[in-house]
Amino acid sequence: MKLDPLVLKKIIEQVKISVSRKLTSICQEEIKFEKVVKDFNNDMLGIVSFIGDVSFILLIMLTDDHVRKISSKFVGVEMDSSSEDIGDLISEIANIVFGDIDMDLKSINIKTERSLPTILKGKDMQPVLRRKAPSIILSFGKDNILVELIGTTDDSLHRKPGS
Repeated sequence: MKLDPLVLKKIIEQVKISVSRKLTSICQEEIKFEKVVKDFNNDMLGIVSFIGDVSFILLIMLTDDHVRKISSKFVGVEMDSSSEDIGDLISEIANIVFGDIDMDLKSINIKTERSLPTILKGKDMQPVLRRKAPSIILSFGKDNILVELIGTTDDSLHRKPGS
């Protein structure tokens, strides 16, 4: 299956639904998709790759303010990007937020598997995209939690080792 505009639109809609549902659960308040944005800032990234019928990457971009608020509600302890256990927290958040997307995509006949999260810490990190890779940044909630979806232009990315 090619990641054409119609398939990409279906995936984006499922990502909006899944991410809203899971952020609402984690943040203990209603978090809805707000808008598509161009600008971003972040202190932490959680990255998950999806491979299967289509291949793409999802990134959750969090600022220290997001991390403090989420950690207070989610684990009852305020953390920031310098906290000792921050990698574990962001990994768990990425797992939860992106965890249902496989199942939600199956409901529209797209089968994928996802990787374990990779966590990066730094200021305003952004991926370097391959030529013509489709990319969209989605903003969720009044605090602008950002999720970026990056598609592939061919099948050379996200291949399983040995394939």
